[in-house]
Amino acid sequence: MANCETHNLPVLELEPHQIREALRCVLHTIIFTRALGYVIPKDVDSELFDVTYVQCGDPGVEAKVESRITDFCTQVEKKPAELHQLQLSFYETRRKQAWFGTQDERLYWETWVVSVLVLQPDIALLQQQQQQHQQHQLQQQGSFGALTGAAHHHHHHHHQSQQQAQQLTSQVRAARQARLQSALEEQLTLVVRRVNDRRDHIPPVLSTSAVTFPFDITFSGTSTRGSLQGGLQAVGKMLMKATPPPVLG
Repeated sequence: MANCETHNLPVLELEPHQIREALRCVLHTIIFTRALGYVIPKDVDSELFDVTYVQCGDPGVEAKVESRITDFCTQVEKKPAELHQLQLSFYETRRKQAWFGTQDERLYWETWVVSVLVLQPDIALLQQQQQQHQQHQLQQQGSFGALTGAAHHHHHHHHQSQQQAQQLTSQVRAARQARLQSALEEQLTLVVRRVNDRRDHIPPVLSTSAVTFPFDITFSGTSTRGSLQGGLQAVGKMLMKATPPPVLG
């Protein structure tokens, strides 16, 4: 991967339920901008964000992206507190001579690194807990208060504090959503700008399919294990196919 161009995109801070949709926006934008064949673009309005991104209209590509995003989300669920990175890498396949005939070699020429920092939706939870605590206190005060007027006052005060907490939660959520919306828009703009700026490293187009160059999607913590496992499986298959030596009678 000596001549591989690497693009490290800025970290996206996402809540767990936003990861899938944000990755769809970014990955499909990269794949579409690098699809140099005959493409029928398919505009997709994001389900969560005020963003429209473009897909290649290739069911195979969509299935592969969805499958890898699902795997990534599963990994995030297991280790939610970490910074997670996903790599989308384009490669060309060259046939090279090996000991036992020829084999295909992957030459990676471009990698996009998408970093995700998982935000826990803890603000809303924290405020909900505070709310419940206040409610509990007021109920206790209300039960000990002999005067109904006092109880009414507490109830009114509780209602006010509940409203304030709800307003604060929605304000915090709106601010967080606006910040993410702007970060995602910047990310997509950056992808398009870099694709247009850097073209010298693209290999010659030999395929007529829409998605001209094959790609794979890996993530930190799984890529090395996956390739090692693949290597062992390949060796196992080779050994199984090998002709056993003839038994000397």
